[in-house]
Amino acid sequence: MDWKNFVYLNSQLIGYLIGLILIVYGYRKNPSNIILGIILICLTYIAFVAWLTYSGNFIHFPHLYRTGNLVSLFTIPFIFLYVQTVILSRKVKPIDLLHLLPALLFLVDFWPVFMLNPQEKLKLIEAEISDPVLFTQYRQSRFFSFNFYNSFRTILLIIYWIASISLVWKYQSKMKKTFTDFGKTWFIWVKIFLGFELLLFLPYLIFFRTVEPLLAFELLHGFTAVFVLGTGFSLLFFPTILYGLNVDKHIEQKIKEKTDTKDILTQQKIKEIEAKLKVILDQEKNFLNRGYSIHNLSLDTGVPGYLLTLFINHHLDCSFSDFINQKRIDEACLLIDSGNYNHLSINGLAELAGFNNRNSFTQAFQKFKNIPPSAYIKSSKEKTGQ
Repeated sequence: MDWKNFVYLNSQLIGYLIGLILIVYGYRKNPSNIILGIILICLTYIAFVAWLTYSGNFIHFPHLYRTGNLVSLFTIPFIFLYVQTVILSRKVKPIDLLHLLPALLFLVDFWPVFMLNPQEKLKLIEAEISDPVLFTQYRQSRFFSFNFYNSFRTILLIIYWIASISLVWKYQSKMKKTFTDFGKTWFIWVKIFLGFELLLFLPYLIFFRTVEPLLAFELLHGFTAVFVLGTGFSLLFFPTILYGLNVDKHIEQKIKEKTDTKDILTQQKIKEIEAKLKVILDQEKNFLNRGYSIHNLSLDTGVPGYLLTLFINHHLDCSFSDFINQKRIDEACLLIDSGNYNHLSINGLAELAGFNNRNSFTQAFQKFKNIPPSAYIKSSKEKTGQ
């Protein structure tokens, strides 16, 4: 058990443990942590495959042949998607599947290899495993020259790392202003996280032409295990990230801390909030975005979430969900009365108005208009003679 094996094997323990914690608590509190947990587990698996290659133990796991690079091409864009979902408070969308095209390309390219039986894969492994550098050159590629995927993966890493850093840099001051505690904590940690991600490609850029190929391999793949260990241990010092922060509860706590609302919601502050809401909601109609939250509204207006909640709860005398749904229903009525959307079903109207499904749309319509949407549509057609 040399120090390299020690690092690799400990990365397995830390990576899978922290990854599972992130997924479990992410499911309960913060969905973005599910993505982070998947990332950490995938990185841990990649470190495991690297250890199998380094130690020569791949001969005992022939069914895993070439899966390490497939998982890495899957993981690289997910790091960017995690940063994006937290900063923009958005869910993963179907269009995000386009990020998986590099992994799909590799899967198609190596499909014949993946379809080999374990004995045939074992022969390929035995022919290369004595030389880890040769083993990772992907000579079985049908479409590209050998070693293409190492360079391609590095370029992809750099592109997504720059995209993540740019997003963090752009929104840092804005997030800190709207969610002081969480914004500050998360941005400190994500810089540490992205700093560790540098280890996945910086050694390759520095050493791949200046040192022996075997040493370059050990540095590149060894730092994957270091990345897992660094990320796992760093999260232990940021429990609000590891165990998830419920933004709504965070806002509620802020309100409890500000017991004297009169000192906060001055007439000047109320007018300021009203003006910003008019622009974002009445003119830009951002409430039509599905899943629009108090966090989104805070980002759009630049007003801290707890102040928006105080304004809506105490000045408008309603909850945030009722406030947004009222505007959505009013917009739906305008669409119906215009007569330009008669071809849409209730499901179509619900989606256009920003609702997640027909049931929530129908319930909100009944609540604010005292009739179901089907009755309103029928009444509107009778009035307009359509």
